[in-house]
Amino acid sequence: MFAGAPAVHGEVLLLVVCGVAYAWMLLAGVARPPRFHGIFVIAALFCLCEGISLLYGTLGLHHELLFRDFYELPKAWMPAAFFLIAYEAQLSERALRRLLDAMAWVTGVVCLYGIAQYFDLGFTFWLNRYYSGGEHHDIALALYHRVYSTLANPNVLGQFLSWTMLAYTLAYLFGVGSRLRNLGIPLACVVTLVLTGSRYGLVAVAFGLVLMIGLTLAAGRRATGLLALLLMIFAFAVVFANVKGAASAPASRFDELRHPLQVGSLRARLDDLWLEAEGYIAVSPWLGHGPAKEIFTEVYTDSEYLDVMKQYGVVGLLAYLAYYVWPLFRYAGVFRAASGLPPPIQSAVSANLLLVGIGFEMIGTALIMNIGEFTFYNWILLGFFWLWIGLSVRSGDFIRELAACNYVGVGAPDAPRLSYVHS
Repeated sequence: MFAGAPAVHGEVLLLVVCGVAYAWMLLAGVARPPRFHGIFVIAALFCLCEGISLLYGTLGLHHELLFRDFYELPKAWMPAAFFLIAYEAQLSERALRRLLDAMAWVTGVVCLYGIAQYFDLGFTFWLNRYYSGGEHHDIALALYHRVYSTLANPNVLGQFLSWTMLAYTLAYLFGVGSRLRNLGIPLACVVTLVLTGSRYGLVAVAFGLVLMIGLTLAAGRRATGLLALLLMIFAFAVVFANVKGAASAPASRFDELRHPLQVGSLRARLDDLWLEAEGYIAVSPWLGHGPAKEIFTEVYTDSEYLDVMKQYGVVGLLAYLAYYVWPLFRYAGVFRAASGLPPPIQSAVSANLLLVGIGFEMIGTALIMNIGEFTFYNWILLGFFWLWIGLSVRSGDFIRELAACNYVGVGAPDAPRLSYVHS
């Protein structure tokens, strides 16, 4: 690459390919123009906040302006772009079920590769050079057997496993797809999560399972649903304990959670990294310093909230939080609307209901992860996260549209709307 050239991530190239394909279909008349979504307003506001902070940091705080600082402006639109692709795809009930089947296979391969890394199987040494996130993670793999599979980083793998485990646990409770698949994938995720040694992954799973209790009640699956969830949690705990006992090297990190305030990584954040970020925030609390790559390139905060605040201030943080809060408002009332549908129709749109639950779980756990990790600036999982959010918001809108039809039977005037379910 040329000196100073920006690194191009695979998901960005994929987005460009999707954009070109969509533009071609639009010109050919086989695709309709995209509709307006609230996330565009959020992206515009955050981009504006970035621009104002950049100007203030350069003119007011006299930070050196680098060309690389301008790279941050288009990043504000990345979540909106992935969201748009997923939302406008309008996947049918059948397509959503196929997607969940395909994702199960992908997750299975990721888990198997991670387990192979732990056991130092020969082919992993050849593949690791393509998936490694750097020397730091290779040393952790060699010394402590902290696996990263295809995600380059054990903690990023932990995020992926957390979301996937919660998604298929919900699928089990909602009765979508094979029960064997919906039990096997979460268990495989538990095994691999132990091998990552990711404490944040474990915390995210625990928080997600608590949220799942509320989702189970909201979806009307009270006694049987709660019992099934408790049995699955018990199975997860048994598998976790057994794998933790066998994989002592990476799993020893979980023992530190017995005294959470004394965990080494937390102390490093509280006693050093977050105090440094607090100093930058105190200088410019409202508008921040801008991207200021001259000073922030080698400054690690390990908290997305603090990173956003030190760069874009409180104003930027509010725009940033809107990315996560806006979908939550779109999920509101979906399960109440679904409860008014006849049981056969509820069954016919169960994958759409599941997607709403998955979106809620992903947003809820992301808000926890962002305290000490990254989801908005996690370029490995950025596309994965916002594509699923786009699908989930579309599913919620579809459920509300269906409920508004006042559907009463097969011969009802609004019945053609159900063609979306089966197409």
